[in-house]
Amino acid sequence: MLSSLMIAVAAAGCAFRYGQAGSYLQPMAEYGVSYVSGGDSEAGMDAMLAIADRFNVRLTMVDAARGDPLPDAAILVSSQDGRSILHASATGPMFYLRLPTGVYWLAIGYQGWVRTRDIAVDGQALDMTFRLPVRTLEDDWLLCSSPRGNVAVTAVW
Repeated sequence: MLSSLMIAVAAAGCAFRYGQAGSYLQPMAEYGVSYVSGGDSEAGMDAMLAIADRFNVRLTMVDAARGDPLPDAAILVSSQDGRSILHASATGPMFYLRLPTGVYWLAIGYQGWVRTRDIAVDGQALDMTFRLPVRTLEDDWLLCSSPRGNVAVTAVW
């Protein structure tokens, strides 16, 4: 079951998305879990910070190498018994949720990479930053060269 949950997180395109119009944040709910995402601009970050105290789990996703904010990460939260209680896609680098007291399995997926963590939710808010590897266009190129007679043929994919 764990592997199917990991696949679900890695497939960010399957995650439920919702919009953010300007600095207006629209909280959503799935299986009784309230959540909101944003922070893709300075105004968006300010709006998220203004409502942070309403949520007890606050996630931020950044590029592991550069520290740049990462939007569009897939978020999966499962109960201790493995039941999925939230599957969403972040619309910005900040993702806040309100979970009942308990122990949960949290997975964050981005470009095929997945970071997981067990979390215990109690009376204290959890602030977590996930540093995820980012593939750039340069990572997807392959340079091949082979001699053909007196001419070297080079191909780039």
